[in-house]
Amino acid sequence: MPGPGRKRDPFVSPVQARLEGMNVACSGGPRCLAVNEIVLRGVVKSANGMIAVVENAAQKTYFLHENQPIYNGFVERITPDSVVFKEHYLDNLGHDSQREVVKTVNAPVV
Repeated sequence: MPGPGRKRDPFVSPVQARLEGMNVACSGGPRCLAVNEIVLRGVVKSANGMIAVVENAAQKTYFLHENQPIYNGFVERITPDSVVFKEHYLDNLGHDSQREVVKTVNAPVV
């Protein structure tokens, strides 16, 4: 981004520049899970509430709890057959927005 008194580069998209600024270095774990890469494998009921068993694109398994932060959002709620994520994203105009993404358990066909 240009400093005070400087013009921005007209060939660099300001939306793309904001997207690059959002990238956070992560070393692993649930904090690096992106909502669009998560597959819900199951839900477990425990004494402390519901726990979502999810898998990433590399087929690594993680256990998520309600209100747990992930890369681009957090776990809003967990039901017996689904997980609701609140995802943070930039819309086409570069504005920060939020949306709910629901992942459901897919039962295998026998």
